[in-house]
Amino acid sequence: MPEHAIADPLPSSTLGLAPILLDHTRDAVVLHDADQRIALWNHGAERMFGHSRHAAIGRRFEDLMGPTAALPRDAHRQLAERGDWSGVLECIDAQGQVVTVERRCTLLKGDAGQGSLVLSVDSDITEQRRAEKEIVLLNNLLEQRIRSRTAQLQESNEDLRGLAYSLAHDLRAPLSSVDVFTAQLEHRLADRLDEKSRHYLRRVRAGVHLMCELTDGLLALANLSSAPLLHHSVDLSALARSAVERLRERDPGRQVRVVIEETPRTQGDVRLLTDLMENLLGNAWKFTSRTPGARIEFGAEPGPGGTWRYCVRDNGAGFDPAYAYKLFNPFQRLHTAAEFEGTGIGLAMVRKIVSRHHGSIWAESRPGSGAVFRFTLGNRGAAPAGPTPA
Repeated sequence: MPEHAIADPLPSSTLGLAPILLDHTRDAVVLHDADQRIALWNHGAERMFGHSRHAAIGRRFEDLMGPTAALPRDAHRQLAERGDWSGVLECIDAQGQVVTVERRCTLLKGDAGQGSLVLSVDSDITEQRRAEKEIVLLNNLLEQRIRSRTAQLQESNEDLRGLAYSLAHDLRAPLSSVDVFTAQLEHRLADRLDEKSRHYLRRVRAGVHLMCELTDGLLALANLSSAPLLHHSVDLSALARSAVERLRERDPGRQVRVVIEETPRTQGDVRLLTDLMENLLGNAWKFTSRTPGARIEFGAEPGPGGTWRYCVRDNGAGFDPAYAYKLFNPFQRLHTAAEFEGTGIGLAMVRKIVSRHHGSIWAESRPGSGAVFRFTLGNRGAAPAGPTPA
């Protein structure tokens, strides 16, 4: 056995005093030989295991507290090689209860002609291990419940998407029929209808057109959740310029100052990000329609951790910030149809697109003071260049 400068061999006088010196510790301190026959057993060991000193001294660990209380083979090898060992063992106390201990052993080299002794210190970790097992059990139970609830939620969402798709798809045909036959009725009876009757027919057709827009929105929203993403490098500023060009073509009489900054490229699905920019800029275009000197801006701000926040600003009608939480829910409108037309689907689609790109979106505004929509797309980008007018 190699030499270890751990401790001098204990003389008989020290062995006689050791129990007195060690009885004040809460840990079980045991001195035993290489055969694990006990030579010292302090009061901490008596309290922990319930065996008196008289009953313990001279007996082996496995005889006193069961085979799992004895040191394993690798412990003897490690003690011989390194002079120490630590591990977790299970002991049976005097009442037959399992006591889990963390045992730390130190080899005490004896004098010539004397065998080596081992000093073992046991700390009771029974409650700690029981708590750990309970935590593992609770975590497993929680994970099972989460998986179950997630599966139920996914199934419910699939059902809702299927229902929305079916309703929207099945409504298109009868709505088209109502629109066509109403137009035919207005044409055939044109010379026999008074102004109020024509007004009623126009209201019917307007309602049909609105329903068609709503069903188209529902279909688009349902498709957003299931369509696979195709990731490419996307220039949002270029998409914004294209969206503004289309807005100017549809509404050539509008005079709107639009400033589009060069923003960092992002990774995403160009089809969905095109819809994102068209909805956000179209929203700003709509709500500045009654504002003299209308102005719309698109740019980017540095965010935490090297990320970027993309921003769409306008100086339009704005909204009450107390109701901002409603903005991104389907069919929620903060202005009446008489003030500004729309279906309440656009911003719901925006939130879904941003969410599918692992980002977030939020809005800030005050009535009459314009609005700013900020969003992230869950990735980093290069620093943007300066602004360019659109």
